[in-house]
Amino acid sequence: MNVMQHYLQQLIEDLEEAAQNPPSATFIEPPPHLENLRFAAELALVPFKPISEWTGINDKVFPQMYLLSADDAACVNKAILNLLASIGVEIVDIPLDFPPELLYNALISIWDEPVQYLPSSGYDLELCTDDPETCPYGDLCSCGTNN
Repeated sequence: MNVMQHYLQQLIEDLEEAAQNPPSATFIEPPPHLENLRFAAELALVPFKPISEWTGINDKVFPQMYLLSADDAACVNKAILNLLASIGVEIVDIPLDFPPELLYNALISIWDEPVQYLPSSGYDLELCTDDPETCPYGDLCSCGTNN
């Protein structure tokens, strides 16, 4: 096993361990008018923090894509998406059949994106910027079209 393969194996194990140990839910004392609506209190009161802070995984641990194969990227992507799911974050706009290399770049580019940890309802994250020039999905996205 070469050095990069060993590193990726350890990275995937670290991502899987973090997924098995999500952060504790932020204690929220809902205001009286929201005490029966815990999800609403969460949404209103839970702070936004970078994904790196919620997961305990620094963005510096992810190697640049040019060091990986498409198969390597697919394996790391799966571990990243599982970790995001463990903290209730779902990326809701990934195009079908999006190449793993491009998805990897998109995922690591948002690692310091502020999100809320909402165990009661989850957090939907969209990566599309609605601008074809800056969208991480590039030509594979329908942004900027009149669909």
